[in-house]
Amino acid sequence: MGQTTRQIMKLSLESSTIGDFHRDLMQCYSLVKEKQKAHTGAWGYHEGKLKPVADDGKDLNVQDRTIMRDRDWGSKTEWRDTMMKAGYNKGNTRLGMVTMEDLPKNLLDELSIRFKMQLPLFTMNIQPPGSVVPAHEDTWYKWCDKYPEEMENYTFEDTMFLIVFLTEQETGHFFQMGNQSVHWKPGDIFSMPYYTNHATGNAGFNNKILVQCLGISDARYKSNQ
Repeated sequence: MGQTTRQIMKLSLESSTIGDFHRDLMQCYSLVKEKQKAHTGAWGYHEGKLKPVADDGKDLNVQDRTIMRDRDWGSKTEWRDTMMKAGYNKGNTRLGMVTMEDLPKNLLDELSIRFKMQLPLFTMNIQPPGSVVPAHEDTWYKWCDKYPEEMENYTFEDTMFLIVFLTEQETGHFFQMGNQSVHWKPGDIFSMPYYTNHATGNAGFNNKILVQCLGISDARYKSNQ
C-alpha cells in the first residue's frame, strides 16, 4: 500500500479566508514573513487617545492566558516547540486576560464608540512583572472562536488591529512593533498591520494593562454585504 499524502492547499493572504489560515497556522506564519520583508515605513501608528480607564485588574474576572500554558496547540505545535527551545515557558510568559463579555461597561462603551469596525473583539491583557510575550504574529484564534461563521467570509486584508494602553508606561514596560519601540501614555491608541511581528514585556514592578482590539474594517464589511 502506498503512503497517503495529506493534500496541502496553497493559501494567499489576499484571497484565503481567516478560517483557512486558522486550520493551517504554520503556512500563515510563513506568508506573513514575506509581507514583513516587503514592508516599508513605520510599523505602528498613533491613532489618538481613548478616555483612560484606571483599573489594575482587581475585581475583574481575570482568566489565565499564559502564552506557554498547557493547551491543545492544534496546528501551532511547531511554533510552541520553537518557543520552548528558545527558553520560553509557563513561568516567564504569564498573562491575564479579561474577555470582552467581562470588560467594565464604561470601557466597553468607549471602545465600541471609538472604533469604526465590525465584528469586534476587545480583550484586556494584564501582564505581571517578570513576564514577556515572545515576538510573534497574531493568528486571531480568539476572534475565530467568537465568529466561527464569519471567519470563512473575510481575509486578513479586511482586518483592523489596534492596541489601547490603559496604564502608565513605567521603566521596564515595553511594547515593540516590528523594529519600532512604542512610547505611550494611558489611553493612547496604536494601530499596526495584521502581519506585524511584535513583542511585549514587563521588567517593572506593576502590572502593564492594555486592550487588544480586533475586527473587520467598516469599509471592508460593507463591501462584503
